[in-house]
Amino acid sequence: MKNSLRSFLLCSLLLPFYGRAEFDAWPQWRGAERNGQGLATLQGKLDWSENEPSLLWDSPELPSQDDGGFGSPVSDGRRVYLSIVWHRDVPTEERTVTSLVLRKLGARKVNLPERLVQLAETDRMKLSPRLRGSKLEEWIEQWLDRNLDQKQLMTQGSLLASRFKQGKLAMPLEAIDRLFAIKDQVFADQRALDDWIGKQGFSPELAEKISQGVPPTKRAADDVVVALDLRNGTLAWKTTLSGLPTGRTSSSTPCLANERIFAIGGKRIFCLDTMTGKLIWETEIHQKGVASSPLYYDGKIFALIGSLRAYDAKSGVLLWENKQVSGNTASPVLWKTGNSTLIVCNSNKTVVGVNPQSGVTQWQGPGGGSSTPVTHGDRLIVHGKPEEVGVIAYQAKQNEINEIWRFPKLTRRADSSPLVHDGKVFLMGAGMRLCLDLESGEVLRKFPAKHDISSPVLINGQILSYEINGSFLQLLDAQPDRLNEGQKFKIGALKCTSPSLLGSHLIIRRPKGLSCFALCGPSPQ
Repeated sequence: MKNSLRSFLLCSLLLPFYGRAEFDAWPQWRGAERNGQGLATLQGKLDWSENEPSLLWDSPELPSQDDGGFGSPVSDGRRVYLSIVWHRDVPTEERTVTSLVLRKLGARKVNLPERLVQLAETDRMKLSPRLRGSKLEEWIEQWLDRNLDQKQLMTQGSLLASRFKQGKLAMPLEAIDRLFAIKDQVFADQRALDDWIGKQGFSPELAEKISQGVPPTKRAADDVVVALDLRNGTLAWKTTLSGLPTGRTSSSTPCLANERIFAIGGKRIFCLDTMTGKLIWETEIHQKGVASSPLYYDGKIFALIGSLRAYDAKSGVLLWENKQVSGNTASPVLWKTGNSTLIVCNSNKTVVGVNPQSGVTQWQGPGGGSSTPVTHGDRLIVHGKPEEVGVIAYQAKQNEINEIWRFPKLTRRADSSPLVHDGKVFLMGAGMRLCLDLESGEVLRKFPAKHDISSPVLINGQILSYEINGSFLQLLDAQPDRLNEGQKFKIGALKCTSPSLLGSHLIIRRPKGLSCFALCGPSPQ
C-alpha cells in the first residue's frame, strides 16, 4: 500500500499524460528541441529501488532490423507514430547473394594488413580442439593484445575472436572474398548458382552451406507509417505505400508538425494527415538506406538525403540542396543564436551550418559522422567520428563561430548524441560514460560502460540510457560523481533505437513492436 501511494503521488505531480500536446509531445527525433530532454518535470526524483517501471501496453507486432530498420517512435500526446520500410519475402526462381545472405552465412571480411591476416589464419588453423572455454578465451585475449593496436582491436577484435572460436570450421577468407565478388549478382535459378559454386573449389560442406543459404525468395518492401492509440497501443491507422527494399539502413524517425507527419521511406519522402493517415504528398528521393530524421522549421522539412535538402512542407517540392553536406545517416538541428539561425548537420568529415532559406553554407568546422549535434544557447556540441575530433564544442559570437574546446577520443562508434545539463556535457555512448565541463571541456568523469549507438534522454536531472544493446535501461543522476551509481531495469529495447519520453511515460521500440512504460511504477487504478 505504501509503495502504491508513493507511486500515485509521484505520477500525479506530473503534467497530465493525456493533456495538451505541447506538454506531452515528443514530436521528432530527440524530442521537441532535438536535445534529448522531455518537456514535463517531476516534483521528485525517480527511484526504482521500490517502484520499477511498469509495462502499460504492447503494440501489435511490427518488424524491425533487416525487416523494418531501427527508427524510433514519436508522439503528439494522443497517438504514437512509427515509420517503417516494411520488408517481406516473395518467391522467385532467381538467386542473389545479398548483404543479408552474406551476414547469415557468417561471411565477414577481415580488414587488417595482409601480414596480420596471414598470422591470424595460420594460428587459427593450429589451434588444438582441446583448447576450450576460459582457456581459449584467455588465449584469444593474449593474441589480440599482442598483435593488434588499439584501433585494430576496436574494429576487428571481435571478428578475429569469433574466427578463433570457430577454429577450423571458420569460413576460409578466400571463400569470403569470392562471395563478396558476386554480391548482388543475380543468377537465373538454383542451377546457375550451383554451377558457379561447383567451379570455386569449395569443400563439399561449404558448397552445401552456400547453396542452401541463398533463399528461393527476393526482398520486397513498402513504406509504412502506423499510428497507435497512446492510451492502449491499439492500431488507429496504417498507411502503406509501395516501396523498395533497402534493408536495415532505412531507419529514419519521422517528425510531427501542424497535424502532419513527415517520413522518409525506401523511395520517397512523404507527408500524411495525423488523424486519418491520408497521403498529402510524396516526393521521390532516389537514395537508398536513409537513416536521417527530418526536421520541421518555418514551413520547410530538412533532411540529409545524399545531400542536405529542404522541402516545402505543404507540397513536398524540393526547395534547395546543399551538396557540401553529404551522407544518409546524420540528422540536422536548428541553432538559433542572437540574430542568426542555422540548420546544422554532420557531414562525412565536417559539421556544417547552412542558411535555412537559401541552403547556402554559412559555416563549417571539424566534426563528421552520424551523431546529431545538440545546441544550448550560443553553444553547439558535436560528437564527431574522427579520432582527432571526438566531442567538440563551438560558440557563436556576433558573426563568428569558434571552437572553444575538444575532447579527442578513439572509439569504434560515434553515433550517440550528447546531452547538456547544468553546465555539463554528457555522452552515454561510444563504450563509455563521459562528463565534460560545458565551459572548459575539462573531463569531470570518464569510465568504460556498455553504451553504444542509442542516444539517451533526460528528465528532471536524471539520465535514461540503454545499455548492452538495449537489454537494460539505466537511470543515472546527471552528476559526474554519481554516474556509476545508477539503477538498472531490464527492458529489452531494440538496439540502435532511442526512447521517447512523454511526461513520466516512456515509449520504446522492441524487436517485435512498441511498448509503453510508466517510469514511476504502476499507474493508479
